[in-house]
Amino acid sequence: MANGAPDTRVPMTRRSAIAAAATTGGALALAACGAGGGTGDASAPGKSALPVTFQYWDWADVWKDLVGQLVDAFRAKNPNVTIEWQIAPDYWTKLTTAIAGDSAPHSWRMNGPNLPSWASLGPLDDISTYVAKDKDATANLKAMAPGIADYTKRAGKQWTMPFGRAISGIVAYNEEIVRAEGLTPPADLWAANKWNWATLQEYAVKLTRRDGSRHGYFVNRANEIGYLPFVFGNGGQLFTADGKKATANTPQVREALEFLTNLYAKQQVSPTKQDTAQENADNRFLNGRLAMIPYGSWQIKDLNLKAKGFRWDLVPSPLAQGTGKNGSTNQMASVAMAKSSKVKDTVWAWQKFIGSKDGQDIIARAEFFPARIDSAEQIYYDAKLGPAHRPLLRDVLKMTQPLPWLDIAGNTTGWGPIADGFVDKMFEGQLSVQDAMQQLQDQLTAGIERGFK
Repeated sequence: MANGAPDTRVPMTRRSAIAAAATTGGALALAACGAGGGTGDASAPGKSALPVTFQYWDWADVWKDLVGQLVDAFRAKNPNVTIEWQIAPDYWTKLTTAIAGDSAPHSWRMNGPNLPSWASLGPLDDISTYVAKDKDATANLKAMAPGIADYTKRAGKQWTMPFGRAISGIVAYNEEIVRAEGLTPPADLWAANKWNWATLQEYAVKLTRRDGSRHGYFVNRANEIGYLPFVFGNGGQLFTADGKKATANTPQVREALEFLTNLYAKQQVSPTKQDTAQENADNRFLNGRLAMIPYGSWQIKDLNLKAKGFRWDLVPSPLAQGTGKNGSTNQMASVAMAKSSKVKDTVWAWQKFIGSKDGQDIIARAEFFPARIDSAEQIYYDAKLGPAHRPLLRDVLKMTQPLPWLDIAGNTTGWGPIADGFVDKMFEGQLSVQDAMQQLQDQLTAGIERGFK
């Protein structure tokens, strides 16, 4: 355990794990329970024409159309199958509660941070046997990017089928504003290996108007899009590689947060918390009141649709001065099979379709970052989709890392609200970075011990 203390916890049973997850608001400690509504699997695709129905849940409302396209394409190949799908509100709470109540869907979209503990505690069915018997599926997995392929295979077992790689570590910028100020576009600086923390600060200061009419850069306080790309680029981590201990109070983490705090509080290049309460950062960027903003890959499509009045472009997050590297997070999204589903062969056919070239091409055309390398290269990186330097997403992907995850029995997302609170106090000047990270380290350590109950 953390700090070398002996592990005095009572091991969690299947039911206690489910109860803990349900009472903590949909986190990650689940167990293998019923997958409700099984119809039997005599009608698996390719075996007979008997009808079969299964349920699939997804959390991403922004990709509702994509899920519909995938379902329609799958049904075109398997007309005897009906998929009752939904974008579930309050997704993780609802899913956790459904599994605890033996009424879970047969399949659902899994995110990266939850996968390690869910694989350990049992709601997911190991699909290794299916893969071993299916040379096409084996080939599909080999076509995936190594990062997500390795992540979904744990302890020698294939737990889920890779879906896509929503990544952060991207800076969008208004190219017209940048050029009007006589500055070289960041994408050109990237090509010359000159886009780094110092350059970002220089640009943010020059692009800020001190009358408040425009800010140079939005310092996002959120972890995924905001500070984690800087922490990762600087060689920092919030947790150890095995997901067991907190490592928030290290020089690498503190240095990244000091840089961002300086941008926000001292250089004052970012809209404040009060500013964004009146007008959010996205709107400020669209109306020219914000020159640069950090984004995730899943936001690019929407920005292309909305940014009609000006030319925008993207660049990877800047290189850390100490490491010479950029940073990025990766959601490692995948598709799971419920362990107690009674239509497993049909669910496997759905998973296999998601990992196939046909399925991944649909994902890429919808501008969700596909898991397959070939689908990304042939479709997703095409500059015609916009913006002009979209192919630089390859450079973002090179440095991407999984979102922080914990392999503990308990609410493994419980670290988020704790970290958010300290980051907020840090930016508002209520705590120094040193004090905030020490207190965060202490509370994360205590939280891991108790499973964030």
